Amino acid sequence: MAKDNSVKRVLEGDYHGSILHEKYSEELKKSVAEYIERFRAFDESVSVAMPYISAWQKKKEKIWYEFSSKRLIELLKCGDSDVATVFRDSIIDRRIYKYQDLDSGIVKDVIGRQDLNDVREELRKETQKTGIIEAVYKISSGKDSSIWLKDQATIEIFDKDKIWLSLGFLTDVSKEMEVEEERERLVLELQEALGKVKTLSGLLPICASCKKVRDDKGYWQEVEEYIRDHFKADFRQGICPECVEKEIDEFEQLDNG
Repeated sequence: MAKDNSVKRVLEGDYHGSILHEKYSEELKKSVAEYIERFRAFDESVSVAMPYISAWQKKKEKIWYEFSSKRLIELLKCGDSDVATVFRDSIIDRRIYKYQDLDSGIVKDVIGRQDLNDVREELRKETQKTGIIEAVYKISSGKDSSIWLKDQATIEIFDKDKIWLSLGFLTDVSKEMEVEEERERLVLELQEALGKVKTLSGLLPICASCKKVRDDKGYWQEVEEYIRDHFKADFRQGICPECVEKEIDEFEQLDNG
């Protein structure tokens, strides 16, 4: 059977996938080739989204890419054939945002790299059920640096070939996620501060003689030490007006005596 024109055109170009080279149905090959041509054209546009086509077959137990945006390849600093491996190994965590109800609102589910390996099969089953992928990946982009990529894709299943195609777009949402992380950090700091205020809003045991304070573990501390530990504040020596007058009076009495 003669090859479809779109398959021929893709093979004549810069193709790094495997489906068009292997013994799959003509229906699958034609679909893949047509998608690649569309995604190539899109990748040449000025859009910030990075298109990709990934594939998965259960018996192979691996994901590979039929097409990867040039910008994604540059971002991952790898070759076309290494995108799947480099992307997987660069993942720090995967974040999914789910709407629960009016009371709970949107709930964020974060899965770290190690846990992600354990739940891949479960995630695939959920994806098969919904037919869509929408997640945010935190990706290591070098020493002590990272970026966030939002993944939005639809799933197309070819039962005859037992192949899943993921037709998606990755978008750099680093600025938005950095704002979110900063907001979460500030919320945590506020919660800690409110917890300390709540602790001090009750009765604080203080020694009537030496003025030491008893902490929640039963240890007695100097007031300065207690405040320093609980509020991360330090002290600067000074003297109040009343004590200044008292010191002057005592000095004058000594001088007159």
